[in-house]
Amino acid sequence: MPDHLVYPLEQFAADFNRHVDIGEGELADASVVFVGLARNCDSWLADNLARVQLLAAKCREWKLHIETNDNTDATDQVLMDFCREFPQATFHSQRLGRQQYTTEFAGRRTEALAEYRAACQSWVRDNARYADYVVVIDWDAWGGWSHSGFMHGVGRLLMTPDAAGMASVSLIEHPQLTMGKDNQPTLSKGWTHYDAWALRLNSAWDDYTAGMGGWKHQWIPPVGSTPVPVVSAFGGMAIYDTYAYLKGTYDGTDCEHVGFHRTMAERTGLRLYLDPAMRTVMHWMESDNGGCNGHD
Repeated sequence: MPDHLVYPLEQFAADFNRHVDIGEGELADASVVFVGLARNCDSWLADNLARVQLLAAKCREWKLHIETNDNTDATDQVLMDFCREFPQATFHSQRLGRQQYTTEFAGRRTEALAEYRAACQSWVRDNARYADYVVVIDWDAWGGWSHSGFMHGVGRLLMTPDAAGMASVSLIEHPQLTMGKDNQPTLSKGWTHYDAWALRLNSAWDDYTAGMGGWKHQWIPPVGSTPVPVVSAFGGMAIYDTYAYLKGTYDGTDCEHVGFHRTMAERTGLRLYLDPAMRTVMHWMESDNGGCNGHD
């Protein structure tokens, strides 16, 4: 992966480092809750649970809760092993007989996701409502997240008075059509912004399924540049002020994050931001399948 997709350009480095330091200082005295969804992602889940330990070690105290269902791999075992090692971690596994519908947009898939995310929220309300921050994570990201980008997100959230949360830029590698040296079209590997459907910049309207939002895949603001106020975004990881997080309502009639962020903003007067420094790596191309993989 090119360095500029993970590390700040020189123009942004000083401000980036300042907010990373602020974030680390804040976490040292903060109570943080990590929640999210995992399904049939045992190896990626194990990797990301190892990564979250690095974040948790920076916190004054932490808890974790994961919702999962209908696993056919070792996801349940990975969670049992982790929770056995860390008593502040819990999970809830169900057998619902549901498919994942990974290729669908709004409908059965988002209704189920809204249900699972609401269960995470209920767990926080019942078990950790006085935490300082809630971090919502999709645990199936192949490459996890930027550790320094996370610290930057905490720092920016603390220093942005009207912020309810900071969302991530998620990255995926896939074939792209470019012009070769002979001025002929050619396919090459490239990185794009993955979670374009959840990203609503100045309106909650679903421009993506209307055929007018595909350009957002190419929008990758530089690491360390100023966070952008948005109506909704997620990108596989978002950091919320707990008060704001508990005010939102998940709704599956659209991307479940959109209704959540809309109601959160309406009820708190606070805004969601996309922090360009917060990077998650969802997928990359593998030689054995040409990079054709699905993500839910």
